[in-house]
Amino acid sequence: MLWGRAFPLILLLLFTFCVGTESTKYNCSLDGIDLASLSFVERPCEALWPDLAPIYCYGKILEAVNYHGVLWNGDAKHFADRPLKFDAKKVVGDFKSMFKVTDWAKFNVSTLSKGDVERLNKFVRDNFGKADGVLLQHDPEDWVENPPMFERIKDAKFKDWAKQLNHLWKQLGRKMPKNLKDSQMHSLIYVSNPFVVPGGRFREFYYWDSYWIVRGLLASGMTKSVKSMCMNFAELVNRFGFVPNGGRIYYSKRSQPPFLTSMVYDYYGATGDTEFLRQMLPVLVKELNFWLTNRNVTVPMNNNRHAQFYQYRANSNVPRSESFCKDVDLVKDIADPKKKAAVWKQMASTAESGWDFSSRWIREDTKDKNNPWKLINLMTTDIVPVDLNALICGNFEKIAHLFLQIGDKKNATMYYTKYQRFREDFLEKFGAYNDFTQGSAGQKSPKAFYGSIVMPLFTRCYGTVDVESAERVLKTFEAMDDDHGLLKHPFGIPTSSVVNTSQQWDFPNIWPPLSHMMIEGFRRSGSKKMEDKAKQWARQWLSANYKLYQSCFKFMWMKMAADTGTSGAHGDFHAQIGFGWTNGAVLDLLATYGHELTLQEMPAVKCNKNVKEPEPEVFPPVKAA
Repeated sequence: MLWGRAFPLILLLLFTFCVGTESTKYNCSLDGIDLASLSFVERPCEALWPDLAPIYCYGKILEAVNYHGVLWNGDAKHFADRPLKFDAKKVVGDFKSMFKVTDWAKFNVSTLSKGDVERLNKFVRDNFGKADGVLLQHDPEDWVENPPMFERIKDAKFKDWAKQLNHLWKQLGRKMPKNLKDSQMHSLIYVSNPFVVPGGRFREFYYWDSYWIVRGLLASGMTKSVKSMCMNFAELVNRFGFVPNGGRIYYSKRSQPPFLTSMVYDYYGATGDTEFLRQMLPVLVKELNFWLTNRNVTVPMNNNRHAQFYQYRANSNVPRSESFCKDVDLVKDIADPKKKAAVWKQMASTAESGWDFSSRWIREDTKDKNNPWKLINLMTTDIVPVDLNALICGNFEKIAHLFLQIGDKKNATMYYTKYQRFREDFLEKFGAYNDFTQGSAGQKSPKAFYGSIVMPLFTRCYGTVDVESAERVLKTFEAMDDDHGLLKHPFGIPTSSVVNTSQQWDFPNIWPPLSHMMIEGFRRSGSKKMEDKAKQWARQWLSANYKLYQSCFKFMWMKMAADTGTSGAHGDFHAQIGFGWTNGAVLDLLATYGHELTLQEMPAVKCNKNVKEPEPEVFPPVKAA
């Protein structure tokens, strides 16, 4: 009964947790640069949504709203998610009329007067609706209160927790109204079927987040919901050739780590649905081919030969709509628009990696002892990342296996051969499971630990019986523990050992996908020592998240700190609550280990109390600067 009474409050807070005021922290002016008129600019949205693009993806309206802080709680993404009340052409026309714009290239948002800013506020209020008022709540048809898996959970507290998390699927379920399909009055990318969102400001579907959501849904026995999400991603691949970063048009020029093959593989493992497999395999091949042909890089190998590897390289070089001011402010000291655009491409490419942002992608400025990890020195498109290549390696093998399940031996043999060849190249080049820079003779000496090292274990790119290669990762963990105390943090293993970077994919944060892949990779390694480590880490990570959940409003958080147990640090936004991939990773690990694990006593945690007010029905005017 207490859970039932608490749920309305939890739901209220769940979808109102927002960011600090972006516009007060950053310089949001493009200094008169007109992104719409520059020939070298790769603009999102322009080809498919030409009328919406100037509003949501680039242009003076987006710049003006951000520059003058006409944002709810300072969140650039919130504005980019607000639907239009009128046709896009009318909205753009009203803006031009209101500010007497005859030539976008000559319109400078920084010159607006106090009266102009008041009119800008009115323009936004009159033309835009509520960001949270578009998607419909969806109550999944296959949800049950007591999934059979939960009966195997040994610890009573873990079992009760699993049941509470299971309720969150109903709160995070969404579907799109049918009338959105052909509408040009919102920034959503339409999909036909219901889906589960991460939560917080992430009110639409996201690509790699969905893999852990899928794992959790399978633990809850919700196979129809998983199929529905896979069908949505198939629609996107058939439309774009790939799955976009998330369900917004401003994400349409970048993807995220390609986990769709793994989702279908796990769905098939749970259902044996060969008919669906026949429908999905051409989609999986199409997506794989996108990465093979659009994100490839030729790398020199031993014996004077070359091989193809893959990297994150988004087709966008404008400020990200969801973090507009941060991206503009980053290049404020660069005069050349082409050089600004080059930095923005690095930002978008890093967002494609899912690790936005981390010292992993930054060229260290060794001369600056106070701030050696500046985002201006991002070099993501020069890096060949171990995790992406391990994932593609695993996708070759999974696709081969799935073709075999439908009796297509020809394609099964072809893709298994591709897997074997790529694995040989992978092991030659990524011998120590670290990233390398494009054109280098080998890997950089690993000065730091990054959780990406576990991806070859998770995808089994090292070979199914190669225990020696697997244990090489354990030795790296142990060496990094000696150097950095990596394994001694009370709440789990941090994403990286690099400190004081102010980036959210560095120390001290623990991210659920990496924790899950570490545990699963070690569990399936074939090494008894590593399997024992996996069980130990699973107990620690589950207990840490249980402690945070019980201590902090009974929320699940998107990340937590390894040293203090707080709900994460750094980044473009405060720690979000909900939270899809955390729920999924927890439920999946309880499905694996729940029959034998008991709750571990954990230190006290600190709660993040930055919960914002609900989105109002009517937005009040923002005071002019």
